[in-house]
Amino acid sequence: MNKTGWIVATAIGVVALLFGFCVGWFGNQIYIRSQFEAAFEDIGTDLEEYTEDADTDMEAMEEYEEEPEEVSGAPGAPPEGEPTDGVFDYEVTDARTSDTYNDESCGQHYSASGVYHVLTISAENVGSAPAYPPSDSWSGVYAYAEDGTQYSMQSDICSFSDETNPGNSTEYELVFDVPESADLTVLSLTAETAPDMAVMDIP
Repeated sequence: MNKTGWIVATAIGVVALLFGFCVGWFGNQIYIRSQFEAAFEDIGTDLEEYTEDADTDMEAMEEYEEEPEEVSGAPGAPPEGEPTDGVFDYEVTDARTSDTYNDESCGQHYSASGVYHVLTISAENVGSAPAYPPSDSWSGVYAYAEDGTQYSMQSDICSFSDETNPGNSTEYELVFDVPESADLTVLSLTAETAPDMAVMDIP
């Protein structure tokens, strides 16, 4: 083959190689584009499903929030229950009001900012071990008005109860400083190891 023939053959080979490269490159680009389109379609489908699930969850949450919470007693009413917490049986044996209170245990005399409600409590230990009846709001003593308003005890008055053996009873006083307009109707007590809350009417 002469020189011109070699040149022509070489040129044809180069052109064929370039053509094959271009065809392969464009084919690869088309393949990549189809893969991206498929991926975006999958993402769009997943996003649509996620949005639908989120809407469903939001609707369920709204329904849950709209459902009223069930509580013991009527709305705006004091708690209801029995006069025992599983450790002590309680009874309010006396209830009186006063503008002042003489704290004999600590030798102090107090004047109410509203009016003192002084309750005398009898507590019988119905458990199987010695225990102290609750004697302050830190240990679960609260009084309630008829509309459900909760009142804690006068914190700086020395209110003590005796450790009481099973089968024995003890008496002690609970003092609440409340507005003069407040009418206390219910008392709740819970001893330290008690499984339940005792609730009783205030005479």
